[in-house]
Amino acid sequence: MLPFGELRPAIWVLDLVFLCALGFDLLRTPSPASYAVSRKLPARAGLGVEFRREIAVEAPAARGLELEVREAFSPHWVVVARRLGERRDAPPAAEDPTGGPDVARLGEGATTFRRTYRALTRGVQELGDIRLRVRGPLGLVQRQSRLHGAQRLRVEPPLTGLDRILRLAASERWHDLGVRRLRRRGGLTEFESLREYVHGDDLNLVDWKAFARRGTPIVRDFQEERGQELIVVVDGGRRMGATAEGEGGTSWTKLDHALDAGLELVAVALQAGDRVGFAVYDRRLRVYVPPAKGGRQLGRIKEAVFAELPSSLESDIGRALRELSVLHRRRALLVVVSDVADPLSVEHQRRALSSGSRRHGLVLATLDDPALRAIVEGRLAAPAAERAAAHALAAERARALASLRRSGARVLDTLPAESAGPLLSAWLDARRGRVRARA
Repeated sequence: MLPFGELRPAIWVLDLVFLCALGFDLLRTPSPASYAVSRKLPARAGLGVEFRREIAVEAPAARGLELEVREAFSPHWVVVARRLGERRDAPPAAEDPTGGPDVARLGEGATTFRRTYRALTRGVQELGDIRLRVRGPLGLVQRQSRLHGAQRLRVEPPLTGLDRILRLAASERWHDLGVRRLRRRGGLTEFESLREYVHGDDLNLVDWKAFARRGTPIVRDFQEERGQELIVVVDGGRRMGATAEGEGGTSWTKLDHALDAGLELVAVALQAGDRVGFAVYDRRLRVYVPPAKGGRQLGRIKEAVFAELPSSLESDIGRALRELSVLHRRRALLVVVSDVADPLSVEHQRRALSSGSRRHGLVLATLDDPALRAIVEGRLAAPAAERAAAHALAAERARALASLRRSGARVLDTLPAESAGPLLSAWLDARRGRVRARA
């Protein structure tokens, strides 16, 4: 064994070499605080719809060095994919809920780090601080910096099919929207009076019964149908927190589905010239947007309701309708999106609907549980005990619906994800009711 004294010069040389390498690595590794960093994020995104974030880093002095990027993001987001520089999308790290760091080598120009996120909850959410960590060329030094700055994102009901719905509604292709076809009497017009036939009149407008009585051709005159007032009223109480599958395979609450369907109805009704309002309630009214016409009304309603979440309170539809009658005294069509109350509260719900339907046209759309219905219909396998419970709950729901239909309100029974079509049908029936009654 060599004595320690004889190894000392070699150790000093190795220490000196290590210190030189460390100094070289430190000098060649500029602090990330000096890098030019920018982050792009859309101002808004739809619930369950993928959106992209980009971080661009420019550091000419650090070219060729490995950079690691981490950022704080909302717990209501999931990472769908990452793209590092110009490489293909990579799946997030399964064992890391943050998706793992984004890592790439810095180039001569800006190096871009792209991520695809999906939001699981509506509301105002944000990306937080960015942490940068750079490794020296020899791997002996790592320097990091934290860049402070938050960016906000508005997560709204996605309304992914809104453009298609508006196009189909404008062309009267209701059957393509899941809306039943109505027998048209005078088109989008309302009967006004009878008059004698004039050369050039459409023969389809001839009233043959009047012709037979008078012995001379008589035609029907129509006036343009007047728009009505519509208020969409959405339950935001405890029962609307139940989840069902939504856009992008995410779990939506019944309230998410109700807002999405309600806003689609609002858009179609506004396009048809109706005055439209919106309300959200639980124990009392939480949101109220008075009826108005015009393209800006949809934006005002979306702004008022996009962040509404189910509360822990039991809903009181009776109080909500009374408050609404005070705020809006004119007769309107109220489309309430809720669910059947528990058995002890069904009678209270029926009385509230009965009282409200004396003042307004009233439609109640009840949102069923998709899993429960699938078990009852045999589309979802379940143990015998669960099947028995599901059939008992379905029978209880049927009795409650029968009771609610005696209130004078029109009651719909629909699944959350399929509620837009029945809502449009009910609105169309109410809007064309005068035409069918008078023609």
